[in-house]
Amino acid sequence: MKTFAAKLGALALVAMIAQPVLAGGSVKAKAKFDGERPRRTVLKMDADQYCAKANEKKVGSEEAIVSKEGMVKNVIVYVKDGLGDAEFEVPTEKAELNQQGCMYHPHVQALQAKQPMIVKNSDATLHNIHSFAEKQKAFNFAQPKQGDEKEVTFSRPEIVKIKCDVHPWMSAYVGVFDHPFHAVTEKDGDCEIANLPPGEYTLAAWHETFGEVEQKVTVADGEAAEVEFVFKAK
Repeated sequence: MKTFAAKLGALALVAMIAQPVLAGGSVKAKAKFDGERPRRTVLKMDADQYCAKANEKKVGSEEAIVSKEGMVKNVIVYVKDGLGDAEFEVPTEKAELNQQGCMYHPHVQALQAKQPMIVKNSDATLHNIHSFAEKQKAFNFAQPKQGDEKEVTFSRPEIVKIKCDVHPWMSAYVGVFDHPFHAVTEKDGDCEIANLPPGEYTLAAWHETFGEVEQKVTVADGEAAEVEFVFKAK
């Protein structure tokens, strides 16, 4: 029995050694806007009475959300260069794009190519989901009933715009990458990319209205590098 137990222990050790270990450092990113703060407009949803009644409060436009302190929400920060030809396992966790209150939630998200995403209709009204992909096959389908769900995937990296053909104010963006090193800023303008192997990288920060800016960063093992992206008014 001792010999058998020893063999099991050895096999377990080999298995542990064979598994890839996610280690390294991280990047804490901040997105700011330099210029006059853009004003959000109130969305008019009167064309669909369900949409007009679905929101107790007024809903603001989402294409440029900047706080009073100048921090920018919905910026996709990602590694643009520095990973070489490394390949990464596709996450099995499903992302979600929910239609609720006649708005897409989240407005901006990032995932890995071939990672599944569930498109869900939480509204009791018709929605149409139309992707404007350029580097892969686009999709265009309707979800007429509350509770309708459909799983979709994106096969290649690109930032894909999605719109509802029924409700023109509804839009969303999905950043698709061939690696897991990406994040989206919250209302405080902050986000973090974790488990990034030590090395030198070019990071990019993308925003649907302000465009894209880049910055180089060096990541050390066990440490958190800090970067600040500044979008300037055009």
